[in-house]
Amino acid sequence: MTYINDNVIPGNHGKTFRTDVRSPEEKSQLKAAIMKIDGVTDVIFADAYPSELTVHTEKVVEVNDIQDIASDLDFHVIAKGPFFPLF
Repeated sequence: MTYINDNVIPGNHGKTFRTDVRSPEEKSQLKAAIMKIDGVTDVIFADAYPSELTVHTEKVVEVNDIQDIASDLDFHVIAKGPFFPLF
């Protein structure tokens, strides 16, 4: 993969993930866990189906770190494509 696909780059664009959380309790549980990762500044859930969340950071955070945190809670998060085409 590429550096952009494997990491959440700092800035106001964030990185969007699809997830299998459904209830508000599950969303708050996942948000609290992701916010504990060093460098994460905000987690925003979109009101869409399937559930999507956007993670904003103040420094580079690996996508695998976010996926591992979600797996520990028995949730799945899958990163969507890059925010701009690479070619």
